[in-house]
Amino acid sequence: MRVPSLLRRLSNEFLLFLYPPSCAGCGEPISPAEPLEFCLLCRDSLELVGSPSCPTCGLPLSPEAPESYQCGACLGGLYRFDRARAAGIYRGLLREVVHRFKYQGHISLARPLAQLLLPPARELLALHDLHVVVPVPLHRRRLRDRGFNQAALLARRLGASLDLPVRYTVLRRRRWTEPQIGLSPSWRAENVRGAFAVSEPAAVRDQGVLLVDDVFTTGETVDQCVRALKGAGAQKVAVLTVARTVAL
Repeated sequence: MRVPSLLRRLSNEFLLFLYPPSCAGCGEPISPAEPLEFCLLCRDSLELVGSPSCPTCGLPLSPEAPESYQCGACLGGLYRFDRARAAGIYRGLLREVVHRFKYQGHISLARPLAQLLLPPARELLALHDLHVVVPVPLHRRRLRDRGFNQAALLARRLGASLDLPVRYTVLRRRRWTEPQIGLSPSWRAENVRGAFAVSEPAAVRDQGVLLVDDVFTTGETVDQCVRALKGAGAQKVAVLTVARTVAL
């Protein structure tokens, strides 16, 4: 009974010898025991979101801000989600890694990026009773062109780590939307208004939903998803993204 286990371990060690893990940032070899797939230098250059930040949307705030301070958008009731968190700020190395993952087809980067999502995901789970993971969907045309949905790849790994089911088909994009990059805030809002629908209401009714995407920019895309999910009966919706933009 112990021989297959030994052979499996030896096989894994041999594969690590042939193909040592590499840093998701610079590509240099790293230790297999490294908890995050980034070398120390790259890890230090990641601008991860810390404290203080807005307790509702997770926006990084000035170091002088009190811990319970809410940003203007949340004070004004701009968002429909219950809370949002991001692993890091969308610039520098993290932006480069997300771009390689999303636009250059380096889907193996889903694993290190999902690892970055675990701490903010666990924070959201401590704050809300969340039952299912739902990725932000792509339109079928964009999915055909790209070949994968980056949010779905992140959701799959996150669901496995958190022991939560992933509902890939609950949310659908019912019409084509132009890429949000380069659009003004008002056009971003108009571009995605009414673009999402829930195809399986029973899967989210009275449930807490963890909505996953790659980047939070103005929040219009995820907020339209939240509108659809809550309209279908979702009790709570928390948003989780790898990165978020921050005005300089």
